[in-house]
Amino acid sequence: MHANRGVEAAYQKKLQALIAEMANSYEYWLVAQYKKAPPVIAEDASPVRSILSSVKTLGARWIKRFEEAAPVIAEAYLNSLFGATDKAFRQALKDAGWAVEFKMTKTVKEAFLASLNENVGLIKSIPQQYLTQVEGAVMRSYSAGRDLQQMVSDIRAIHPITKRRAELIARDQSNKANAVVIRTRQMELGITEAIWMHSHAGKTPRPDHVKADGEKYKIAEGCLISGKYIFPGEEINCRCNSRAVLPF
Repeated sequence: MHANRGVEAAYQKKLQALIAEMANSYEYWLVAQYKKAPPVIAEDASPVRSILSSVKTLGARWIKRFEEAAPVIAEAYLNSLFGATDKAFRQALKDAGWAVEFKMTKTVKEAFLASLNENVGLIKSIPQQYLTQVEGAVMRSYSAGRDLQQMVSDIRAIHPITKRRAELIARDQSNKANAVVIRTRQMELGITEAIWMHSHAGKTPRPDHVKADGEKYKIAEGCLISGKYIFPGEEINCRCNSRAVLPF
């Protein structure tokens, strides 16, 4: 069972909408501040202090905004993903002649909370990273006495970088959460072994993951790859999956 791409797309869309709002806010206020105190090649450093103060104030506002939004976005996303994965796994088992009904057990709750904390942390890191990049762009513009158009161009270039990071977060966390749900349910049902399935989807696949394709491993331990035990979807941007080996 692969991660539900519809749920992943909805998660990514919410993150990118918030990022776009943040990017527009930064551009609006920094353009206004630039016009108020443009950079000058002189001893007076007050324009630099003034605009950096504005950047930090704006940054604090957006960091708080993301901190408030992160738990809401992450919880809604994980509720949808856990539900979709349970449904897909239940149907796969039914097709194999094994009818089960999943419940929200203590183990699943713990897995949910662990995934929630990780997602919240990643979402909160977005505005901080964006702020650092904007501060660098502004300082370079002011130290070189660049015009407004160049500064705006530099700031706008940060937006697609941040969007791609949101895409990576959505894809990577969907793969991880999907794998966690499946592994937890497998162990609850007494399924002890699985077969590693390489995704064959990435442009630059990990050679050791490709080599592990079709290898049987113990679910409690993980698959031994390059000297360490790992699970499908555990490593960043890993799209590999597993196929359960039913005990009968």
